[in-house]
Amino acid sequence: MLASESTDRIAMLRRQITRLERARGRGEGRADPAAAEELAGVPVRDIAPAAGRAAPMSAFRAGRAAKAWAGAETAAIPFGHPEVDAATAGLRRGALHDVSPAGAPDMAAATGFALACAGRLLSAAGRGSLWLWVRAEMAGREAGEPYGPGLAAFGLDPSRLVAVTAANTADVLRAAEEGLAARAFAAVLIEPFGDDRHLDLTACRRLSLIADGGRSTGILLRTGGVPGPTSAVTRWCVAAAPSSGGPHPGNPVFAAELARNRLGPVGAWMMEWRIDEQSFRAPRLRHRAEASGSLAIPLSGRLAAASGDRSSRPAGPAAVVPFRVR
Repeated sequence: MLASESTDRIAMLRRQITRLERARGRGEGRADPAAAEELAGVPVRDIAPAAGRAAPMSAFRAGRAAKAWAGAETAAIPFGHPEVDAATAGLRRGALHDVSPAGAPDMAAATGFALACAGRLLSAAGRGSLWLWVRAEMAGREAGEPYGPGLAAFGLDPSRLVAVTAANTADVLRAAEEGLAARAFAAVLIEPFGDDRHLDLTACRRLSLIADGGRSTGILLRTGGVPGPTSAVTRWCVAAAPSSGGPHPGNPVFAAELARNRLGPVGAWMMEWRIDEQSFRAPRLRHRAEASGSLAIPLSGRLAAASGDRSSRPAGPAAVVPFRVR
């Protein structure tokens, strides 16, 4: 994808966000048609601080008075797993969370965990809430593209998804900042790919500042690279684990390590995603991952064994991951 095409996609995202904000304003008596017309169709690269309108970051610093969104909008929501909720006080809204795979075989598991967190946020936001997924083009090439029926099987309504593909990390971060600043999405899933100099501590702080106290929650999904420094409220390191369905396909289970927690202690837990309830819980059955030496990796309905000598088989079936290969 050419840089100009990526810029056009981001400009299209801005126009869609503007329409959402204008519709929300009509419903709440706060419409600003002049501002909407001013922003519509303006390429992202041409947006700069101008008289009468501050850039998103300076507007945030000057206007932390957006505490009108505080309270219910920024309160944490429970994961549903008692031990995790005790350590984290729930999944904090209006903040940035960091998710990375424990290793290369766990990219699908990390993506599933990030999607589950997005589903938790959407469930709490109520009907009609939207979510944004900004991905690097390389992420789609390596892991596959989002697949509507797979998202639905995972409990996420694909009709509420706004998907953006960007050419590089810089464009991913730019689109993510716009999405968070719009406060039109219950969750903003941010997926760059690989190690990139643009994804540094400064970039993470920008995302954190824009999300902080706002209506949108950012989930930074790091795939294809080594986790770097972060300013996120939480950092999760996720590995695949056998499902607890016994001989039958069950709900997906994640071996999730909370490596960073600004609000409390860290820890590691087995977390089962209850698709029907859009909530986590502690798995009901005892996991045999260590005994069998295998990991259940969910890949398009097929099961792959990941063991040291490639001789053992997975302990149980895994769930469908919402991707399809190009």
